[in-house]
Amino acid sequence: MSELTGKIALVTGAASGIGAACAERYAREGATVIATDIADDVEGMVVLDVSDSSAWADLIKAITVEHGRLDLVHLNAGIRVGISDVGLLSDDDYLRVIAVNQHGVLYGLRATLPLLEKQGGSVLVTASRASLGPLANDLPYVMSKHAVTGLVRSVAADLDTRGVSINALCPATVDTGFIAGAGRTQLEAAGIAVMDADEVADGAMQILSGATTGQCFVQLPGARPEVFEFAPVPGR
Repeated sequence: MSELTGKIALVTGAASGIGAACAERYAREGATVIATDIADDVEGMVVLDVSDSSAWADLIKAITVEHGRLDLVHLNAGIRVGISDVGLLSDDDYLRVIAVNQHGVLYGLRATLPLLEKQGGSVLVTASRASLGPLANDLPYVMSKHAVTGLVRSVAADLDTRGVSINALCPATVDTGFIAGAGRTQLEAAGIAVMDADEVADGAMQILSGATTGQCFVQLPGARPEVFEFAPVPGR
């Protein structure tokens, strides 16, 4: 019997890519999955704009009525705009990426915490290998992903006192909607390995089966997720 048997799991950005693969995997492991996405044309999907705090409040009310609990929250929703020239980055593009990738994680964590701490639950945040270093070809994306790993590391101790764990999954390049057309072929021809989303779902399960909190796990193609060791902060 899987450790997710009988559990209630919420996944954001679940219409495609990593979110879809993880939602499917959690369901196979026995969880009742609440799959959400901003897309309103996907069968079985709960429509949710993660950047809207009132939408989160409405969703939690509905989950409380129907299930009364949450055991796993996977905050996965994210977008990219692919802009490398800071001079060409418009306010609208910048604010849209930050709203989804950064605010959406904070709003989701804040909204789901009361249900998670009822019986002790887990939070997994989809970050990126770009959370841990520079990414010159997408400035707002890398800013937002650095922010969410900072949140995970900073909030973990407080959540631990409430019986809730939180970790970040930081995969390398994944074959999702972010790679258009012949993008994967071009990347691999350039020597950049690309993972399938199902491999990331395997990594998510490996993290969730552990007992860590406040960690950022790097996942490279063909390898298990490994804890990224941050350098000590000077003066501490």
